[in-house]
Amino acid sequence: MTAHPNSPGASASTGVALALLANFLFTSSDAIVKTLTMRYSVFQVIFMQVTFACIPLSIMLLRDGTLTRLKVRNPFLVFLRGLFAGVGTVCGFYAFSVLPLADVYSITFCAPMVVTLASIPLLGEKVGKYRFSAVIIGFMGILIMVQPGVAPISLGHAAAFGNVFTSAGVVLIMRRIAHEEERGVMVAAVMLGLLTVSIPAVALVGRAPDASDVGLAALAGLIMGIAQFLALAAIRRAPAASVAPMQYTMLVWALLYGIMLFNDPLRPNVVVGAVIVIASSLYIMHRERIRARIIDCGLAETSMNVSSPPDNAVAPTSPEEKRPVSTRHV
Repeated sequence: MTAHPNSPGASASTGVALALLANFLFTSSDAIVKTLTMRYSVFQVIFMQVTFACIPLSIMLLRDGTLTRLKVRNPFLVFLRGLFAGVGTVCGFYAFSVLPLADVYSITFCAPMVVTLASIPLLGEKVGKYRFSAVIIGFMGILIMVQPGVAPISLGHAAAFGNVFTSAGVVLIMRRIAHEEERGVMVAAVMLGLLTVSIPAVALVGRAPDASDVGLAALAGLIMGIAQFLALAAIRRAPAASVAPMQYTMLVWALLYGIMLFNDPLRPNVVVGAVIVIASSLYIMHRERIRARIIDCGLAETSMNVSSPPDNAVAPTSPEEKRPVSTRHV
């Protein structure tokens, strides 16, 4: 018995399928980026990719009508989000240039753990023993992957962790302003942040690219822009709890691209460590959903007794905040 095309079940299945395709395209774009960083500076690759990524993203925003109602309500936090996106992309692209894609993704996947810890002092959230235990186990997975004291720690690893912390910063900012700012403002902030960190450096170290490399940059940018559109379509059709875990399929594609395109060996410690990190992150997501439901029930009960929610109530996590963690995935 098949679901009706317009039924919630069919819509959710379509959303998950779109999320899978979006993450495949994100990984494909990153594989092209890794190829380009072997020939050009990271800053020039960012500039070329963003230039072409603006085409499908602009079409997406025009179609949504968000470009016509751009009003910044939190200018400093929006600026900070764009800056984090720019710095995080520099770190991520540099990590791609010196490390296997799978290694970079595996490290980046620990961002939810950093968000969990940072939310205690910055957002005043209470982290229970279950989420805290998941964070500790997740960091053990990172140690298994990186193997400090056994394998040399490179600047690429430091850059990958830099991407983790900037990604966490983006998520924390989103938790503060996602309910107040238009999506067009967020996209514009990220694009401007990427251009801000790349243009000055391109002016100093950039060089004329080959026509074939311009084509590759165009392909990477267009693929990334299309992936953004598909990710948005996915989150509109399926619950965030179903869409967000699909980001971990990027590791599968990264391993395949690494073997086929870059001759990267399949190292058991990376696979084992990545599985631990992914399991910990998924468990943190699960606890976040439980927490959001509790807050929802509390706010609903409060609204029946008083006219406004208590001052210390934290708004439930929005779908925008549960999207895959990446400073480049706006």
